[in-house]
Amino acid sequence: MLSKYQALCYKIFGKKASKSTQIEYIKRALEKAFMEIRPEAYIAYAWMNALMGAIAGIVLIILYFFVFPSFITLPPKLLSIIIPSPILFAALAYFITLMIPESRANRRRKDIDAKLPYALNFIAAMATAGILPSEIFKSLAEQPVYGEVHKEAAWIYRDIEIFSIDIITALRNAANRTPSIKFQEFLQGAITTITSGGDLKKYFMAKADEYMRENRRTQKEFLQTLGVLAESYVTVVVAAPLFLIIILSVMSLFGGPANTALILYFIAFIMLPLANIGFAVAIQSMAPEV
Repeated sequence: MLSKYQALCYKIFGKKASKSTQIEYIKRALEKAFMEIRPEAYIAYAWMNALMGAIAGIVLIILYFFVFPSFITLPPKLLSIIIPSPILFAALAYFITLMIPESRANRRRKDIDAKLPYALNFIAAMATAGILPSEIFKSLAEQPVYGEVHKEAAWIYRDIEIFSIDIITALRNAANRTPSIKFQEFLQGAITTITSGGDLKKYFMAKADEYMRENRRTQKEFLQTLGVLAESYVTVVVAAPLFLIIILSVMSLFGGPANTALILYFIAFIMLPLANIGFAVAIQSMAPEV
């Protein structure tokens, strides 16, 4: 569903965007990101954002030469940034827009990889009960607790039930559009098992057991890494700044550097907050979801 702004972009640039050489790339990126928008409409959206960026740069140049001089004196060196600003803003807006699907696809990949071991347990339990694969994916699609995996299952069931596509083709399509390598491997293994006449129930159970073991190993590795980070945190963020503060305080009593107070303020209000934020971001980015 297009927003009003995206619809306007498509109306203006739609015909030219449909002939773009980036159609296939954008189409794959949008599918992996689960963004329900046509590739030519998204390319038109990126072009319009680039145009808006160029206009913003032109407005900045006008302000620099005709408005700002009336209030403040601007350094001439700023011209090296102001003059190319239309091109810089246009390129920035265009590439950021094109990066959005890839960014969302990466978030989906992380969520799928985190939820897949638990989703496979669900699939294995359903297969043990003798339920057909299409009904298994239908049941999985009704379980939002499995995050992006349930959306992938919904697409598979949609292909089978609404578009009357056979199970092998539906699984192959899902393997081609998913951003997760693990889920892709699982689906390709299921396709091989079906086409070779193997036991799909045994395959599901084996993959569920394999991914759960891998998930436990990942959790254990993260705990070990967390221990190293904890030791580093105590050394870098607690002990080192405290040592510096004590040394500088003692030096100031014996006529140390004149800017000792400034250094202490820098440590307390800049270095320590940034160090804490850095460790928090590092731990959050490394932490596997459970």
